[in-house]
Amino acid sequence: MLFSAHREALVPVALYAQLVADEEVLPAFVTSIGEHGLVLDSLAILGNRSSDRLQLQLTLPGEPDPLWIGGEVVGDTHGLLFNDTAIRFLAMANAHWHCIRRWVRVRELVLQTRRIGVHDAA
Repeated sequence: MLFSAHREALVPVALYAQLVADEEVLPAFVTSIGEHGLVLDSLAILGNRSSDRLQLQLTLPGEPDPLWIGGEVVGDTHGLLFNDTAIRFLAMANAHWHCIRRWVRVRELVLQTRRIGVHDAA
């Protein structure tokens, strides 16, 4: 999925996040992330929100502190139990944005250099 405003490709991830929407805290699962937004699976109840603005808290692998992000829903795919929801980042601390930017760029490099069909031994 691309965010059309930035023509940004997202990198795949598997992260848990918390959403605060309409004063309700909901669990979510981030499936891809970029420098300007992310896509997540959330409980279908998020589809009944009164506003497209929400807050996210997530921790990137290898980073010690959680990130707090203000975002806006820019796309929804409704399911019976879960929704795929695209979020565009609107506000966060400068240090948090730099953290996401660095993490995403490193992840992109890793994905570009990994040979297809070869898996690391555990």
